[in-house]
Amino acid sequence: MQELVEQTSHALTAPDYFGDVYRRVVARLESADFSGADPFDGLNSRVFAKLPFASLPIARLAWLQLFKKSPYDFRALAKVPPSTNPVTLALAARTYAVTGESEKMRCAIEQLVRLRSEHVRWGHGAWGYPFPWQAKAFYVPRDVPNVIATAYAVRAVSDCSTSGETQRIITDAASFVGTELVCQGASYIGYVPQSTTMVHNANLWGAYVLALAVSRGDRSWRSLADAAIDYSVRAQTSDGSWAYGEAKHHRWTDGFHTGYVLEALQLCRNLLQRNDLAEPIARGTEFYLKSFLHDDGVVPYYADGSGPLDVNNFAQMVVTLECVQPTPDWIARADRTLAAAIRTLWRPEMDAFAYQRRGRHINRIVYTRWTQIWMMYALSLRLAH
Repeated sequence: MQELVEQTSHALTAPDYFGDVYRRVVARLESADFSGADPFDGLNSRVFAKLPFASLPIARLAWLQLFKKSPYDFRALAKVPPSTNPVTLALAARTYAVTGESEKMRCAIEQLVRLRSEHVRWGHGAWGYPFPWQAKAFYVPRDVPNVIATAYAVRAVSDCSTSGETQRIITDAASFVGTELVCQGASYIGYVPQSTTMVHNANLWGAYVLALAVSRGDRSWRSLADAAIDYSVRAQTSDGSWAYGEAKHHRWTDGFHTGYVLEALQLCRNLLQRNDLAEPIARGTEFYLKSFLHDDGVVPYYADGSGPLDVNNFAQMVVTLECVQPTPDWIARADRTLAAAIRTLWRPEMDAFAYQRRGRHINRIVYTRWTQIWMMYALSLRLAH
């Protein structure tokens, strides 16, 4: 396999080669039942929980950054157990839908539905992460529902489930977004309950959940969905880009969040039949391709070309292209992207993609949700064509 990585880009773009990598990624994920490590799971550490400063935000943030940025995996030493993320199962279900593996798709959906946050506590069916996490602006305990996990989960349920429960799950998710996440006095959707931090991809994925409910007949959420969409459209800059968010420490522009924004906007356009979104999507896509897809297929982290190579950027490029530009052109671009991801980050000795690369230094930690499931999904979209 390593010899193939060294071959020409023509050989690397062969679908049978992508297929071999895909099958090995799938086998590893399935053998672990889609459970594993996550870049943000450090606060699940039973060692850290016993430290006297474990409740301090600065200590939590530092501990998380240590796990996220270190090339060494301290999880066994710090007693961080593997976990199953709803986003992982959602993308697994969508992958199986693409490949026509209906029984595996059904099992992933059933497991995903079982991971919903406690309805009694929140009053709505939604999803959170299986670990607590500390941001600069707020702290979120384990399993507290958030807009991203909920959006990916409810999309998978909508697309992959034929259960009579599907409509109720969508209704519950929209109710969560529309009542728990709307920032009062503003027209955008927050990331988690009781947080007013404005993040564009979170806002638009929240709008997607509402738009999905609208498309299923619940038009009570239409005005709120439109308002959230319009908020982020107005924030698009003259070059077609979006900053990650509006806080002073959120003013960067990176690849995968730009991809998330474009994908969510396109889905909202389709669900709400908003043709006025065609122009901002086209401008955003032009900026995205110009800034984040190099001629050799490499996808940089930041718009200025700096930062590490992160496999999530490569995967999201393929996902965004398939969603926003489903034309013959996207296949050639997807081939370049996937070939570059394999060339720079595929580790055949592990049957997995590395997390990040800076020059010759490679962070080989295997992250189920952040790296492997995204590449499984991206490869499946390409192989389906």
